[in-house]
Parts: sequence; C-alpha cells; structure tokens
Amino acid sequence: MIITDVLLRQLEYLDAVAREGHFGRAAASCHVSQPALSTGLQRLEVELGVTLIRRGRRFEGLTPDGEELLRWARAAMASVDGLTAEASRLRGSLAGTLRVGAIPTVAARIGGILSPFLADHPGVRVEFTTATPSVVLGGIADLQLDAGFVYVDVPLPDPVHTVPLYRDRLVLITSDARWTGDDGPVTWAEAAALPLCLLSPGMQKRALIDEAFAAAGVEVRPHVEADSVAALLQLGLAGNSCIIGDTWLDGLPVPGGARVHPLVPEVAPTVGLVTRAGPLAPPVARLLRTSLDSPPRSGPGDR
Repeated sequence: MIITDVLLRQLEYLDAVAREGHFGRAAASCHVSQPALSTGLQRLEVELGVTLIRRGRRFEGLTPDGEELLRWARAAMASVDGLTAEASRLRGSLAGTLRVGAIPTVAARIGGILSPFLADHPGVRVEFTTATPSVVLGGIADLQLDAGFVYVDVPLPDPVHTVPLYRDRLVLITSDARWTGDDGPVTWAEAAALPLCLLSPGMQKRALIDEAFAAAGVEVRPHVEADSVAALLQLGLAGNSCIIGDTWLDGLPVPGGARVHPLVPEVAPTVGLVTRAGPLAPPVARLLRTSLDSPPRSGPGDR
C-alpha cells in the first residue's frame, strides 16, 4: 500500500478518535467536520479490509484489530514526520513540530530549557503540555510525544535515552507567626507542625514529600492541597506555609516576612530530558537532546 496524503489524513483521524474518545472532539482536533472524519474512517476500513471502530450511538472504542493497527498508524505518521524533518535538516534548516510533555514542576523553567534550541532552529514549532510522569512516558512510547521532562533518578522504561539537567530541591516557604525557629534549615518533623499547603496526592513530587515525612516518623494532614505548583507558590508568598521545588523561586523576589528554608534531610530529585532511543528517534528530539547533553546542572538553590 502506497502512503498518500489521503491515507495519512485517515490515519490522523484514527489516531485522533483513539486519543479523544469522541467523534466530535476528534473532528475538531483535526479541523474537519464530524461527517468528514466518519467518512474518512469508513474509507480507511475499506482500504485495510478490517473493522477499526466499535460503533453505536456514540464512539465505543476501537476493535481489537483497530488497537493493533493504531500502533502501526502512529509509527507510520511518526516515520513520515521524521523523514520530512530529516530532509529539512539536510537542507540546512530544520523544520517540523516538537511535541513535548513535562511534569508540572518543569513549567517554570521550560523557557530557559528550550530557548537555546529554538534560537538555533527557528523553523521548529513546539507543542508543550504538562502531565503526570506516566502520561509523559506513555506518550513517548506511543509516539504521541517526541520528548519529555520528568524525574530521571527513578526507574524508567526501556528503551529511552535520558539527559540529566538539574536538581529540583524541595524547600519550605513560610511566614507563619507560629514559626519560632531561625532562618536556617528545617527538619521534616518541624515542618509537619505547620499548617501546610501541599501538592495533590498522586503527583510525583507529593509522593516524594510523603516519603520524607514518613521517614521522619510524622504524619501530615495538609491545610490546602492543589494540583498546581504555581498556586502553592502564590499561597506561600502570600503568608501560608508550603513545600515546593526551589526552581520555582528562580529570580522571584520573596516578600518581606516570608522565609525560604532548606529541608533536611535534603530531597532533590533530578529533572531530565527523556527521548526514544535508537537511530530513528525524531530529528527534532535528537537535536534537542544534543543541545542539552551536558553534565548535570544544579538548580538555583544549589548555585
């Protein structure tokens, strides 16, 4: 079967409906009408000779054959994207789309991380999303993402290539009048005595925080839980007590009365770039990896 523009478009429809789980949203993401998307999927089924979609009054998922062929569809689209990007690189001006996923704590530094790469390759556009580590790594494995930024000093699935970038040390921000200690380091047991604002359960950094409290032999019932590091930072700077990574304070003024304390024992996970391994990794991801491939750099709290 020859890969044509029409076939590629139909594969995009299959990918979109599997990703969105809804015909209308899939059509919107592909910038076509829902009837056009449905017709394209039906033609793809005729072309391939198999039923791909379980249909009812609404989208009911892919058939087992559809699930199997979806992996090939994504691989075919990634190969075509890689081919065109590599050709543009060989012509001397890399072009294409870099699809990046990152854990939320990386959002504060993504500009500094990507700016040198984008300055060297102005023809590349970026699609950036935040998600949990499992979603980011799953997106790379499923060819939905070209690169990801997650903690890399934990077990990662193979085969992936990692580039350690910086350490994200956890610190305590407080201006609570009940704090009677000095401005030095704070133990996890001391921090547990404060009404804390913490990340929501299930987030990777919250798991590290809970492990640190458990190791100190204390249990914490947070005063506030939020799924946004930016929200915690604002709460901390507004007079509450919170625990965040020191990278979120990089360059920000700390209001009078607020104190930033290192937590001991130190918890400082390493943030790094993750890409697919092997010679057929997307050219945009491969060149991003090359631009960042240097010895680990310390976060602002370590400088």
